[in-house]
Formats: sequence, structure tokens, C-alpha cells
Amino acid sequence: MNYLRTMVNTRGQIKKDAFDALKKVMVHWGFSEIEATIYSHLLLKRESMTARELSEEIDYAYSSIVNALNQLKRHGMVEREKRGKCYSYSAVFDFVKIIKNERKYVRELLTRAMEDLKGVEAYIEVLEHLKESVEYLGKIDKEVS
Repeated sequence: MNYLRTMVNTRGQIKKDAFDALKKVMVHWGFSEIEATIYSHLLLKRESMTARELSEEIDYAYSSIVNALNQLKRHGMVEREKRGKCYSYSAVFDFVKIIKNERKYVRELLTRAMEDLKGVEAYIEVLEHLKESVEYLGKIDKEVS
């Protein structure tokens, strides 16, 4: 990927391995390749950028960049501020907050599934596992808080 070679050559402090690791975390969390690339780039660049600047640096279409930035913003991964006539984006660095939000979201989904299946005899075993999972996430939240 030409972009990675350029990034490593022009910004010596940015390591390709760190970029790859961050990108893998993002993909693991369910973000697309472009979203993971944008987030990792913003995080390691450590400065805000417009969608146009990102498009030029990471070689994706401008419209794809805008869509990915909107998705990242919805998930709280980037912040947006007005810069002249356009918006500038920067990565959210608070990984603990991001992880807590993800855990909370998963716990809420599991709780909702549990509530929907309550009282249905055929799902007793599934309910037990859901309850165990929700309790585990609650225990982690108490230990970390």
C-alpha cells in the first residue's frame, strides 16, 4: 500500500506496526477497512484534518471519506469542528471510554435479548447464558469503576 510507505517515510515517529495494530483493533470492533484506516491515520497524525485532506493522504474517494467520518462520529471515535467552510476531524484518544461504551452497548443488547426471550420455555438454556454474560459485564464495570 503506497500510503503506508509514504507515511512511514515522511513521519519517522509513526510506525507501520502501530498503524497496523490500531487498524486491526478497529476492524475487530466491526469498523470497515476505510473507517479503520481513517481513525488510525488521524490518531497517529495527532492533528485534525478535513475530509479532502484525508482523501488526498490516504487515497480514498472524497465521498467515501465523508461517509466513513460520519460513521466514526456516530460511534464517538472522532470529533468534528468547523474550520472555515468545512469541517475538521480529529481522533478521540480515550480508549478506556471507547471500550466502556462498547461494553455498555453489548450489555444493553444482551439484556434486550434476555427480556425478549423471558418466559419462552424453549430458550431457558439460552437465557441462562445471556444472564451469565450480562452479569459478567456488570461485574467488570464494577471492578473497573
